[in-house]
Amino acid sequence: MTISFTNVHKTLRKKNARTKVLEGADAEFIPDRLTGILAPPGSGKTTIANLTTGKLRPDLGRVRRSSLVSFPVAAGGVFNGALTGRENLAFLCRVFGFDPVPIIRFVVDFTEIGKAIDKPFKDLNRDERTKLMFTSCYAIPFETYIVDESLIGGRGSFRVRCEELVLERMQSAGFLVLTSSPNLIRKYCRDIFIVDNFKILEMNSIEEAEAWFGAERLRDGNGELELVGETEENNELNPRG
Repeated sequence: MTISFTNVHKTLRKKNARTKVLEGADAEFIPDRLTGILAPPGSGKTTIANLTTGKLRPDLGRVRRSSLVSFPVAAGGVFNGALTGRENLAFLCRVFGFDPVPIIRFVVDFTEIGKAIDKPFKDLNRDERTKLMFTSCYAIPFETYIVDESLIGGRGSFRVRCEELVLERMQSAGFLVLTSSPNLIRKYCRDIFIVDNFKILEMNSIEEAEAWFGAERLRDGNGELELVGETEENNELNPRG
């Protein structure tokens, strides 16, 4: 099973501005591997993540997924602010074809947010929102998890347990980590790619990838996010593509 990009072209259009992200890009990612994609800030990592999940479609070419791919970890856009945390989870489970009961039970137990699970998502405080957003993705047994910079979130003991959950998922599922941080890829990933000149290129090592760009174009980071900010409402999911 693979996630493959074949001759993918993508340009973002906003009002009169156009931003080219990919042009004739080809790549193949093995779902059960820990794969890192390194690129400087502003290189289109979020766009590539959204192409991978099916939220965005290529202008030309094809992205093919033969495994069940997650929405990006902690992506607030998949949560509807008017729905409760429980209702959002039930919706996500139905979209991806899972029984919501055990997944909701896991999220409630893991996050320890109690009755807040039945508050509208928009009314959650930042700590509750962070716990719910990170746990919700990892609670669903995807075959490949998509990470756009933030792999682990929360504070204190929750952050520790979140990292333990991530390491557990890494034993049974693949991860595709898009980041500007060589350190994050060095810590977790075995397969290395970069994004440069609108192409996705495979590298032999993280050292080769880092040298390709130069340290001044990259930034340090450990994939941890203490608290998420406000999120937009967006339920445009296409899990199987």
